[in-house]
Amino acid sequence: MTGQLVNLGLTHTAALEAFLEDFDATPEDLHGYFCQRNWTIEKVVTALQDMASGTDLKEGLVPCSTYFWEQSDMLQGVINIRHRLNPSLELHGGHIGFSVAPAHRGKRVASRMLEAGLLICQELGIEKALLTCDSSNEASRRTIEGRGGRLEKEECLVSAQARQRWYWIDSRYLD
Repeated sequence: MTGQLVNLGLTHTAALEAFLEDFDATPEDLHGYFCQRNWTIEKVVTALQDMASGTDLKEGLVPCSTYFWEQSDMLQGVINIRHRLNPSLELHGGHIGFSVAPAHRGKRVASRMLEAGLLICQELGIEKALLTCDSSNEASRRTIEGRGGRLEKEECLVSAQARQRWYWIDSRYLD
């Protein structure tokens, strides 16, 4: 069975709760989910729609579309596609950020999610997508490189207190 990227909807209440519970033991691993943990599904859906449309963005944020990887009625991962870069995203975050729920790691969810996300980048007119990851995050490195990511640089990012890698993926030439 294969999954697909979906917009979060009101029918995802139980699936979203299960997804977030999977991260509760290690909340620092959940990247790309920008809503409060205690929000209702209605508030989360509205907030994600507002971020995608650029409605009432906080200073320093850019429009960002958030999708969840759904398979067998379970949310297994989340991917954020930022519609443009700003100086902060050029330094850390890039166009795309993603996380896979701990119970679904090692099952190629990130790779399939990233491939589908790059198609959305094409639709948004993002020809070359910037992705960043900690140098120590072997799973993200393999996923990005496996989808055609070309390493631009690797250096210590003082604000993150870690070595980071910057990759570019040309979304026009997906294999």
